[in-house]
Amino acid sequence: MIPNLFLLIYTTSDYGFSNNSLVYRQNKPEIQRAVFWIILIGLGLSFNLLAFQTGLIAILSYIVITVGLTFLKPRSDKLSWYLEMEFANLGVALLFTFVFSTFISQNNYIEPPFINYLLGLVVSSVVLADIFRRSNLISVESKDADGNFERILIFIFVMALQWWYLGITLVGMFIYRLIRYRKLDKTWIISPLAGVGLSFLWLLLMNFGLI
Repeated sequence: MIPNLFLLIYTTSDYGFSNNSLVYRQNKPEIQRAVFWIILIGLGLSFNLLAFQTGLIAILSYIVITVGLTFLKPRSDKLSWYLEMEFANLGVALLFTFVFSTFISQNNYIEPPFINYLLGLVVSSVVLADIFRRSNLISVESKDADGNFERILIFIFVMALQWWYLGITLVGMFIYRLIRYRKLDKTWIISPLAGVGLSFLWLLLMNFGLI
């Protein structure tokens, strides 16, 4: 199993602890926050690798490149530029993963299956939230707290094959939104469907050793 450590660092820092869409809109506090979390999470998820020369070079190089790409993001808020930069970050993360996968598997304190589990959790929650922002399904300033919480629970219960808890989550979140907001919204359907679909996909990918 390939440890997607570099993708986990990127998605967690840029989507989980900062608003990636606001970075493109030249929001200085969000840019600073993104850079701060890239450094902190990058070191936090791999601190024991820094004791090795290979690990030190890999982690610090990745952090420097990712920080540099973060400063490039505010050049434009167009969708085409957004896609180019996100694919650039994806490409860098995959390159580092390919080159250092064996070293990370043998030396990182987090086992590859758990790294990939956490990556799926992040992708199905906060990364989806950013896609919703770019699609104008939610406000660009929205933290999508309800949706993130819902999709995190969905991911956990799908991965654990707990169908009763999954059903309770779906029904419970719908009732919660109905009581709190009263007015129906299309995201009430899109958010859980996207969460369920991505969670099942991740379950298959991990079970077949494809991620």
